[in-house]
Amino acid sequence: MATRNFRPDSLLGEGGFGCVFKGWIEENGTAPVKPGTGLTVAVKTLNHDGLQGHKEWLAEVSFLGDLIHPNLVKLIGYCIEDDQRLLVYEFMSRGSLENHLFRSMFPSLFCCFRL
Repeated sequence: MATRNFRPDSLLGEGGFGCVFKGWIEENGTAPVKPGTGLTVAVKTLNHDGLQGHKEWLAEVSFLGDLIHPNLVKLIGYCIEDDQRLLVYEFMSRGSLENHLFRSMFPSLFCCFRL
């Protein structure tokens, strides 16, 4: 519900892990709220046909769940139900570090991700 059922207009991007969607949750909780209110989050979904699997998902939960640093994205939560795997991060309004680093090397590849 936080991502409006993973609607295409909520899609932020896609990587080896799967798709990342923009969503909104309560400031001091996890319940979904109306778009544009509350805390903006990025929700990663595990693509079962992707390059990464449950092992990498678990490593990311363990690693970011233990570390708190101003230069690391904050893991807000995760979901594991049946074969579904989700990671919920703080939303980075100016895009990911990866986009900033590699856009300058390959500008034509990132024309759709301008900030």
